[in-house]
Amino acid sequence: MLQKSVQFAPAMFEVLLRRRGRNRWQWQVCDRAGKAIMQGFEDSRPGAKYRGNRALFLLLLTSGRVSLHPS
Repeated sequence: MLQKSVQFAPAMFEVLLRRRGRNRWQWQVCDRAGKAIMQGFEDSRPGAKYRGNRALFLLLLTSGRVSLHPS
């Protein structure tokens, strides 16, 4: 009897920072397809970078491996 092997793909996420106006920065955490999973706005670039990276860290804490072939 052959066992069906399950392949796992690592979750891939990216933090994007975009300037929105003079004193406004948008941060987004996007998945592999470029879809925004989390997003927010901050008044400074360092603040937006911190919030984006914090959101990514929290997302990685809660996400497990994603199966390519769900059973």
